[in-house]
Amino acid sequence: MIDPRARLLLIVNVGLLAVTLERPLSLGLLALAAAAPLVISPPPTRWFVRGVLMVVGIVWSTVLSQGLFYAEQPRVALGCLGPICLWREGVLWGLAQSTRFLAVSFAGLALTLTTPPDRLLAALIALRVPFGLALMGATALRFVPELGQELLIVRDARAQRGRPVYRRGPLVWLRLELSMIRPVIARAWRRAQSLAESLDTRGFDPLRPRVSRRPLRLTWLDVLIVAPVTALTLAAVVARLITLLYTSDTWYHPSLRGLYAFTRLWL
Repeated sequence: MIDPRARLLLIVNVGLLAVTLERPLSLGLLALAAAAPLVISPPPTRWFVRGVLMVVGIVWSTVLSQGLFYAEQPRVALGCLGPICLWREGVLWGLAQSTRFLAVSFAGLALTLTTPPDRLLAALIALRVPFGLALMGATALRFVPELGQELLIVRDARAQRGRPVYRRGPLVWLRLELSMIRPVIARAWRRAQSLAESLDTRGFDPLRPRVSRRPLRLTWLDVLIVAPVTALTLAAVVARLITLLYTSDTWYHPSLRGLYAFTRLWL
């Protein structure tokens, strides 16, 4: 297994690349790479099907909305239905935005599903994060799967009380979806209060030095995975910054025309 510190560094690289890249193809490859751990260790079938439907919904809605309401010039119409046109530049922009969101979401979901909370806490402490912040981050990540499970329980309980939601109108469906979140939030609030009272009664002190029973150890596999990814990320960031200097008429060098073209076409 990859060291949790290496996983956190990979998450940082995914975030930097998601901000740096602009082309739908490169962002799509980034999203596929971020989703690779989910393919290796797939979630339950029910969650997988829901996840695929959510991904399709995010991409479709973003592409359609941006394609219809894109206002920048120049733009090329892919098709028109009366006064309503679908613009090519808007479709590409929506595809880039949706894949950027999916890349970061896949990376965070992979970290949540494959990293135990105690190992994540040890990794954050090893990276010099204050213990209080590290504990809050690990605890929040620990309860993400439980929140999802509770939401499914609430939905199943609601389905047993009446006809399916999809047979109702859109406004009724939206109202029911929002009402299903209330018990989940209430249970999360009670869980947070119980955890805070438990820490307080046990005399928890975030400033007290601690020693991990199972210290983390980086292996050569971790280095071989993180080093190339970090180098690629830094190269992409530097290329993007140099190109921004060129496009903003701040600095230009003729020998870097190949880099400018590569960044414009692929990054």
